[in-house]
This record gives sequence, C-alpha cells and structure tokens, in this order.
Amino acid sequence: MSVERAIRLPKLGLTMTEGTVVEWLVRPGQAVAPGDLLYICETEKIANEIAADEAGTIGSLVVGPGETVEVGTVLATWADAEGAATGALATAAASAPPAPATATPPPVRMTAAPRADARLLATPHARKLARARGIDLSTLAGSGPKGRIKASDVLTATTAPAAQAVVTARTAAPAAAQPIAMTAAQRTVAARMAQSKREIPHFYLDTAADVGALLELHRQAKQRPGCAGLTLTHWIVQALGLALEAEPLFRRVWHDDGLLELPDSDVALAAATDKGLYVGVARCVGRHTLMHNSTALNELTQRARSGRLTAQDSGGGATCVSNLGGTRVRHVFPIILPGQSTILGVGRTESLFRPDAHGAPVLRQELGLVLACDHRVLNGMDGARLLDAVVARLEDPLSLLLAQ
Repeated sequence: MSVERAIRLPKLGLTMTEGTVVEWLVRPGQAVAPGDLLYICETEKIANEIAADEAGTIGSLVVGPGETVEVGTVLATWADAEGAATGALATAAASAPPAPATATPPPVRMTAAPRADARLLATPHARKLARARGIDLSTLAGSGPKGRIKASDVLTATTAPAAQAVVTARTAAPAAAQPIAMTAAQRTVAARMAQSKREIPHFYLDTAADVGALLELHRQAKQRPGCAGLTLTHWIVQALGLALEAEPLFRRVWHDDGLLELPDSDVALAAATDKGLYVGVARCVGRHTLMHNSTALNELTQRARSGRLTAQDSGGGATCVSNLGGTRVRHVFPIILPGQSTILGVGRTESLFRPDAHGAPVLRQELGLVLACDHRVLNGMDGARLLDAVVARLEDPLSLLLAQ
C-alpha cells in the first residue's frame, strides 16, 4: 500500500476548512471492513461518524482526541502503509522552512488549556469536576481512550468512602447537582448554536400560510400506493427548494468575510434524536419531484435517528427546515446553522375563522411560519420575498406536485 491510502480528514462541506477529532472508535492493530466506524469528527455543522471506505488494519493514530486539524491532514495510517506514511510525514517535516532562532514555538492544540497536571489525560469536564470535589486526578484510573480520565471516572471516585469524606469536609452543601454526560452531537450543537448567536446577525419574519387545500391534497395523496410515507414536512421542503431553485439570491451564504453563491437548491432538515440534533441535507430539491425528495428525506431522517449520517448526508446548503408542527408550538424562532443564511421554523396548524372578501367568517387552516435570516446576506425585503415564495407554493399545492 502507498501513503495515498492513509486515513485523512475529509472535506465534509463546501465551507469546511478544519475539523476536530472528538473520539477514535478503533485502536492500532484493529482490522476494519468497509463501513466500520473509525472516528467521530466535529465540524462547523455537526459531529459526524466517519466510516472506513475500504478494508485494512489500523496502524498508528497520528492525531489524538481533541486535536483540530486542517482538511486533508493524515489522521491515522494503515498497518501495511506505516513505512510509507512515516516516511512521507518525515519528508514533509524536513522540507518545512526552519523557524527563526528567536521564534516562539507554535502552541500545541489541546482539549483543555495547559495546566500543571496537563501530563494527565483528562477531559475538561473531568478536570472541572475534580477541582470542585477536591479530587487528585493522579489518583484516578481513566476509562477513556489511552487511559483518558472522563467525568464518569471522577463521579465514581466521589462515591468511594474516602473521596466522599473529602467532599463532605470541603463543602457544607447537603447535595451536589449531578452533571449529565453529553454526546459528541450534543456538544457540537451547543457550541455551534452559541457561535451562531454570537456571529450571525439574525432577523425574523413571521407569517401564516392558508394550507386548507394542501391538507386536502395531502390526504388524497397518502391514499395512493407508495405515498404512505409522505408528510407535510416534505411539502414544506419542496416549496423551499423550488424557491431556492428559482432565485439564486436565496442560495447565498456568508463565507470568508464575503458572499458565496451555492450552485444547488439543497435544503437541510433538522431531526431531534435521543443522541442530539442531527441535520441531513437533501440535494437539489428544486430539480426533483416531490416523491423523489420525500424518499430521500425519509432515508436521511432514518439515518439521523440511528446516528448513521454519512459525510455525504451532511454539510452544505444555504437553508434548513426546523419543524415542530407535531407539538402545541404555534411559532418557532429558530437559530441559523453556521455556514447557512436562513432557516425556516414551522409551527402547528390552527383552525381559525377569518373574514372573506365580504366580511363573512370563513374557517381556515393556517400554518405558522417564521423565517430567520442572516442580515449580512439578505435584507428585510429579500427575506420577505423568500417567505412569500414559500407561502405562495404552499397555498397552491398542485404547483408542488407538478413541479419537476
């Protein structure tokens, strides 16, 4: 084998430049088959489980958990390519220009800030818990990769009689709040949503669509063979995809302090799971039929709920749909995903009486819609045009069914 078969950080999205190895799921010397999970990679969008695309035996792990590296970086080697990979890495290092004698050594990427006990492998959460409970990390045996001390190890230690005596002596509190272990996906969502609210200037547009005709057409369509899996979410994604296909302005995103126009009408769909929030992306929605897109979305949702989204399933797209229509929520004010410029929040459908042209009350079925926009990319009128285009399609459902 050659060094080209080294395991490298893939580019998981158009705007991705780097990623963080959250956790290795394999160890050196382990044989893997195509499709076996190798590691969890955190990007600007989400935590992705990366699978092997070929069979082989893992050699050495070059990048450790918590390290952030650029796209294309060698993360690990194959056992039968160790010599070539090591030689290539050594050659690359030797060809790098020497640093000036007075230059400060570059900082080493670490999961936590360097401390006196940095020689110990421990997660930031474990260090925080240990400090709060007066636990000496050097006395603990870690259960994580390479003996890494995790929060659960610290919590286990605090339940031991000796450790409990130390905790009791240092605090007068009768009980302590219990930390909740988070999945990689949950940690990523927390970090990216905080980043979004800090960096993206949101504004919101709120409206309602009269979906009486859509609900009736949907009811009839579901009675047709092969349409049992059709949901209202599919109609909404279709309407948004057609709007993006018709107007390139709506496919623009903010990237590298400038505007970037994406080529396709991709639409992301947020799916809440027990492991966290996963986002799959349906490709070229505006170029395909409703039934084609519904099948693709159902497959994406199934993989998201099982935690099996691939690199091809996530990343990219200028917009997303967040649907809480199955709850009692009337209006959803969502947060834009970093790397995108809009997100459509969908609430529940309500039965309301509205006056007709003659002032007589008419019962309508109204769907609450809220569009969040990145003000660096779209102004108020741009956002209103996008929302109007979506509403117009939903109120004319045949246009969604007949669109190619």
